[in-house]
Amino acid sequence: MERYQLQTLEISLGETHLRIERAEVSPAPVAAVAAPSEPAFAEAPEWIPIEAPMTGMFYRGPSPNEPPYVEEGDLVYEGQTIGLIEAMKVFNEIPSPATGIVRRIVAQNATLVHQGEVLMLLEPPE
Repeated sequence: MERYQLQTLEISLGETHLRIERAEVSPAPVAAVAAPSEPAFAEAPEWIPIEAPMTGMFYRGPSPNEPPYVEEGDLVYEGQTIGLIEAMKVFNEIPSPATGIVRRIVAQNATLVHQGEVLMLLEPPE
């Protein structure tokens, strides 16, 4: 339910009815809530965001049995694949827009990302 952001799920089959409701979670204190990219830009405004070019499921590696394309601290080159986005049953490679060091991986593996959402942050090389 969390993955698809559902609040309620109802299934009926004959005389059998099943209703599942997502429990309300009390919000965290305002001081502890921040958008994923806000702290990174506040700490280091020169970091380069790698944004999702489309909406779809983000995957950090080529398959569940293989390691991620990149980890925090890795040096990546412009054009290097940093992940995949699955949209309409097609896996699209996501290239790095620049050369740099991966300082923060914002998007979680196997989660829905929206176009323009920050996936990772790169620190430009010196």
